[in-house]
Amino acid sequence: MPRSAPYVAFASRLQHACDEAGVPGGRQRVVAVATHFGVARETARLWFAGRALPELSRLIEMAGEYRCSLDWLAMGRETASRRIGEQASGYEALSPQERRVITAIRGLTAKRRASLVAFLCEQ
Repeated sequence: MPRSAPYVAFASRLQHACDEAGVPGGRQRVVAVATHFGVARETARLWFAGRALPELSRLIEMAGEYRCSLDWLAMGRETASRRIGEQASGYEALSPQERRVITAIRGLTAKRRASLVAFLCEQ
């Protein structure tokens, strides 16, 4: 399947947004993005490989999470001043260990996540 230029450009912008947000790199990045946005790992892998694009609702969610404009993320229509807020992404404020914990929690079923929260909140 030949790569389309807009897809490859999107993949580059997604990598850049993840870099700025402090999302772990390599294979961890694919897993973290897939888990965070509720898609299969293969879907996220295709995004990063420049072979697929997320649907509009997912692009909107990604732009909000990575604090960038939808126009820049989807179309590359802005310059480096694309930041929409001064507040850092949640990933930037966390240590690598905290990021791993959050990624693991996001991978749990709703029932297991609720049980973990109940356990952690016991006094």
